[in-house]
Amino acid sequence: MKKASLFGLMVALSLGLAALNVLAAEPMAQSWGKAYSFDQLKGTPVMNLRMEELGRIQNIVIDSQGHVPFAVLYHGGYWGMGGKLVAVPFSALGFDPMGKYMVLNATKEKLDSAPEFKASELSNQTWAEDVYRFFGLQPYWTEGGSSAQAGSMGTTTEESEYGGSEY
Repeated sequence: MKKASLFGLMVALSLGLAALNVLAAEPMAQSWGKAYSFDQLKGTPVMNLRMEELGRIQNIVIDSQGHVPFAVLYHGGYWGMGGKLVAVPFSALGFDPMGKYMVLNATKEKLDSAPEFKASELSNQTWAEDVYRFFGLQPYWTEGGSSAQAGSMGTTTEESEYGGSEY
């Protein structure tokens, strides 16, 4: 009788551990988070880690597969004059906790030297890849890139423009 009880206990423990392993292997569900419409994003300030304004969101680019590869910023200039449009990988941007601005780990000087955005270049894959690499990211559509980057509003693991890790 003791052997049967001991055997039963061992089977129950084994089944319990197996069930825990199956549950542990299941991916955790991610929360939806807050969603934003284009109207809410247009005109949103983009700040760097020093809280300097780098520009404002002017447009969002959506590819044919529904990814959001770029935000287009108006950078530089005063009162809408003398600045330029710059494409920034959307995955390089993050939201501040209150949703009042977006954050980009770059200096004003880096954006000054960024390639100017031209809508005619949107179908040029080389241009798009160059923009991603300018900001230290691997394009999501290339080998080694992640489709999770496209429009995920995540951060890169690159060193900060200011010497530390991002965020």
